Order: sequence, then structure tokens, then C-alpha cells
Amino acid sequence: MAEQGDHAQHHAQHHAHHHAQHHAHHHAQHHCPHGHPHGSPNPFGSSQVYQDQHNFKEFNKDYFDEHGHRYNDHPNAHELARRLGEAMINAYPFEEDSTLVLDYACGTGLISKKLAAHAKCIVGVDISQSMVDQYNQSVLNQGIPPEEMRAVCCDLATAPNQLDGMKFDVIVCASSYHHFPSIEHVTKALASYLKPGGSLLVADLMKPPSTESARALFPAGAHDIVAHKSGFEEADIKSVFEGAGLINFSFVTACKAMKHEHPVQFFLASGTKEVTEEA
Repeated sequence: MAEQGDHAQHHAQHHAHHHAQHHAHHHAQHHCPHGHPHGSPNPFGSSQVYQDQHNFKEFNKDYFDEHGHRYNDHPNAHELARRLGEAMINAYPFEEDSTLVLDYACGTGLISKKLAAHAKCIVGVDISQSMVDQYNQSVLNQGIPPEEMRAVCCDLATAPNQLDGMKFDVIVCASSYHHFPSIEHVTKALASYLKPGGSLLVADLMKPPSTESARALFPAGAHDIVAHKSGFEEADIKSVFEGAGLINFSFVTACKAMKHEHPVQFFLASGTKEVTEEA
């Protein structure tokens, strides 16, 4: 898995949104399995890699289930979500009366809240039940109806067609790619939930120019939940977007921030699902 990742991603993740994948969806009826390893064939042919992917997902789920309640207490998480949300709004023509949004690895919903006024419906998905519960409680507290904003605990990467056939105009994933052992697998899974002509927007840490700076992105204690420890380069993300059949690739600097007293940059990558889709 190293190769793949090296990319990294990681980010800081913690910013609220963390982790991953999961998606779930909304219909709460869906109960998705949470901790299963990715169902796709392992590109490296090794059962150990497969097991490692399983462990990363389990470690992330356990970590965020246990510590998720602290996320909204991070002032930096709110500011980062504000900046990344603004970059997403600038990158996609949201329509408040029609745009359907999937927020993958939604965490407690910081990014969803930034996008809410610009979309008709937002569905958050996460593998952490604790995060999903906080997301839905917050929505309830604000008096927002579930048909406009809700989260589901599920893992979109384990099996296709989990959302009752729902497809989205835009799928966003912030500060989470660094947690995914296989960004290739996750990107393909997310692309399958896009409408033809829909867009995938991914924000995460850019790979710093020096090895020393890259090492400083994540504290040593985070290494069992961060699959990509040095951030991502444009080529890393471009290749997985193209591999998922996405076109019109764009990669820009979304914002700058401080992490562990080091300046870091977050990118926003976008790609579009072709309209000439096979069924």
C-alpha cells in the first residue's frame, strides 16, 4: 500500500471531516457494514495489503467514534471548513433549488453546513456512527428538515448501489483522502454516485516541497489512521480521477493554513463525469 499512497494525503485531517468514506446514505434504513475491507480486487495481489486496508478503516472508525465529540471544539476546524467550503462554492455552479450534494466522509457536518444554503439537499456519509449521530443531532437542533440535510452511517466503498439508486450533481470530500488506503478505489466508488455531467470535488493537503516539511504534516501518533502521510501531488490525484473516468480535471490551491506550527496548503481537485455514460 505504500506505493499508493504515498501520496498522501493526510491531512490533517482532523479537521473535521475526516475520515472517510463512508457514505452512507441517506436513507437511514440503510445499514451498511462498517468495517469491511474494500471489496475490490487488490491491485497489488497481496493478502497483507488487503488486511492493511481493512485495519486502516477499522482504526479510523474506532478513532473517530471515540474522539469525534471533540471535533467541533477545534476553532481551526471551523475556519478550515469555511475556506474549503468557499473554494467548493467557487468551483461548482451550485443551485439552491436543484443541486443534490453528497458529502463523503462528512464527519460532524462542518463542510455540509457551509454548502447548505447553496444546495437543495445534502446527504452526508461516514463510517463513524458517532460522527453521523452528531451531524444529525446538529441538523435537528437547527430545525433543518431531514429531506434537506441528513447523514447516514455506511461505507460506500464496500459495495455498489447503496443509496437506493440516488445520484448526485456534486460529491464533495474534504480532508479525508489521506485516510483512505486506496484513493483509486474510493474515487471510482464516488464517481458511480455522480449523475452524468456531475462533479467530484476533493480537498486535502498538498505535498510540501521538502521531505522535512512532509514529515511534519502528521504527528507520529496519527500514523495508524493516516494512510498517506505526506500529502498529495497533483499527478497523484489526476491519475485516480482519470482512472475513475472523470474528465475536465482541475487542481488549484484552495487555501493555506497552519498545521503543527508549519504552514500547509490545501488543494481543491475537481473532475466531471462524462455525459455519454454507459448505463
